[in-house]
Amino acid sequence: MKKITMILASATMVAATSPFVTASSASAADLPTPASSVCSVDTGDRTYACMQVQDQRVPSGDTVTFTGSLSVTAQKNLKKWTKGDNIVCLTRYKTKPEADGSWPWQTLEGACTTMRKNGQFTINAEFGRKGSFYYGLEMGPCRGSKGLCGNGDQGLIGLYDENDKALLVKTT
Repeated sequence: MKKITMILASATMVAATSPFVTASSASAADLPTPASSVCSVDTGDRTYACMQVQDQRVPSGDTVTFTGSLSVTAQKNLKKWTKGDNIVCLTRYKTKPEADGSWPWQTLEGACTTMRKNGQFTINAEFGRKGSFYYGLEMGPCRGSKGLCGNGDQGLIGLYDENDKALLVKTT
């Protein structure tokens, strides 16, 4: 009976998870390869969400331009999540995992934009914080149902893409 309960609990957790991409946890030996362009992983759609950065090395305070696109499926999910606001925001990761192997991220609320009707977006951000960081993309503030906002994952592009690459920018 205990085994059946555990199986049912696992099935319930899987069913409650939406199809959005989540950030990976990995050991220090599994560091991503720095890249200037990435696409999402774990969605079955290689073009679910893609993003690139114009310059990977910029002086502190200069503008960094991120561009990208969302597939039709990703656009529909974004529309539900944001109730039509269609906002996407950058996320920032350190270049090394925590001691437990996790990769916590920070949502950069000042680096958000509205996706255009053709599924493309441009985010111009000025980073005053010096150092190297990986960047991802998530859906803007959830305005959907309580079930969606409480159980869904707003991630579009996490730390790893399909080739273990991550979008890296160094601010000097």
